[in-house]
Amino acid sequence: MTHRGSSPDRVSFLEKACADAMRRVSSGYYRADGDNPPSRGRSGRSLLRSLVSPVSVIAEIKPRSPVAGKLREVEDVVSLVREMVSGGADAFSVLTDPDNFGGRAEHLREVSSLGVSTLMKDFVVSAEQLEFAAASGASAVLLILRAFKLGLTSFELRDAVRAAHDLGLEVLLEVYRPEDVREVLAYDADVIGVNSRDLEDLSLSLGRARNLLAMIPEGERWRVVVESGIRSHEDVKPFLEMGVNKFLVGTAIMSSGDVASAIRRIKGG
Repeated sequence: MTHRGSSPDRVSFLEKACADAMRRVSSGYYRADGDNPPSRGRSGRSLLRSLVSPVSVIAEIKPRSPVAGKLREVEDVVSLVREMVSGGADAFSVLTDPDNFGGRAEHLREVSSLGVSTLMKDFVVSAEQLEFAAASGASAVLLILRAFKLGLTSFELRDAVRAAHDLGLEVLLEVYRPEDVREVLAYDADVIGVNSRDLEDLSLSLGRARNLLAMIPEGERWRVVVESGIRSHEDVKPFLEMGVNKFLVGTAIMSSGDVASAIRRIKGG
């Protein structure tokens, strides 16, 4: 695995997180259960087709944030998801990265078993993680374009997208830098993620996300999900005006004392 684009004395958050993921792969953390081998179309639920509300929210199971620290103790993920559903959550992002987000691998299977659309959120560096996502019943997997571009993975992006599709998984392909936006359209991704947070220095800017979105042709914006920094319906409005109605929200929901109310506020209800 080669690392391109970073100085030898400074490791970005993305580099660290991908190195952590590679160690987890080597340790067997993502090894698919032998009783539940991956199979094409396992979940039968489309992430993209679940996001049809005027304001569609992918609620994220995110116990901890690298920036904000601990957000919530997740003792019963099933009950938490049911509360989120009552607030109008359209789909769920499940963090399986324990090192940086306090995620748990078993949460993905537990949430998927409820019949909701699920996105496996992690730093995907290996095909083994895709197999784990499929075996756990996920609807989709998140891939970070820049991780592949910087050589932080063990396989190429086109191969990753193809492998995910072969396993019946949709692909949310994420960008957060202007130089990557045009590239994202060249891949066969089902959903385009525009992240307000730069994963290398962890800076956050909704204005930057709007600038990135403006670079995406209007005819492609129907499949864009805005990630990070959404806390209220006021944050949502500028994106709605630009033709985007899909939002992945973690911190604002997980840090709330009432997750259902937090989702309703974001949706404008």
